[in-house]
Amino acid sequence: MIAIETTSSGRAREAWLALEALANPKAAHRRRKADRLAALAKGRKALDRLRAMPHMPALPPHLAEAVAAIETLEAAVLSLDSVGHRLADADELVDAAEQADRTDLPADAEDAARALLAERYDELREDIDRIARTAYAGRVNLLDGLGGELTVPLDARGRSSAAIPGVNATSEAEGLALPAPELAFATAAERTAIRQAIAAARQQAAAFAARFEVDAALLAARIQPEPPTSGRRRKARRRAPDPGAHAPDPDSHSAHSAKEPV
Repeated sequence: MIAIETTSSGRAREAWLALEALANPKAAHRRRKADRLAALAKGRKALDRLRAMPHMPALPPHLAEAVAAIETLEAAVLSLDSVGHRLADADELVDAAEQADRTDLPADAEDAARALLAERYDELREDIDRIARTAYAGRVNLLDGLGGELTVPLDARGRSSAAIPGVNATSEAEGLALPAPELAFATAAERTAIRQAIAAARQQAAAFAARFEVDAALLAARIQPEPPTSGRRRKARRRAPDPGAHAPDPDSHSAHSAKEPV
């Protein structure tokens, strides 16, 4: 989840919320849910604004970095959607392996069918690893589990920033933990274990995607554009007359105003 540097007042609020969570967990949960929904609503509006801003001639540096970070998060969500599709396909392969036991085929044919399904499942694991390890947006990969992180300034003066850590969406034990089909789906125990691992991986991938979506919304909501300079004041400064610009020349004034003697 996005980690935002806070001021002393922000830390005081966090301490108060922590005490509330201990004293009244249900009320604290309702408050967090309400705050999250409000932040998401605000963030979606800010996201719409920011998506239109890159068409401007130039963006302030902190806004340009924020837009790039949001695009990176959105790219990670799309990659996680692809991972989710592969996991759904893997679940169907395990179902097909279960159905192989209910056919009238000879045992050797059933084993061969399950072995082909297991091979296809292994290819899906490799696809998931490929997606996670090539999910770069710019120079950052948030899915390969190698410590990729986004650090984004939230205002023009650099007074606050956001840190968004990456995740591990590979099939490895430290990531989605998809076991290899060591027995080629031959036993019911292996199929059950792999089915459970796939279900857990689908939940984990969905949680990763939801987290990045929330991070993008919260990041957009926290961005502080530079205060606009008043155009009227600039015009007033430009139009302000120079006190000495139109002052009459004393000699000229006396020459034109003095009457010649008759």
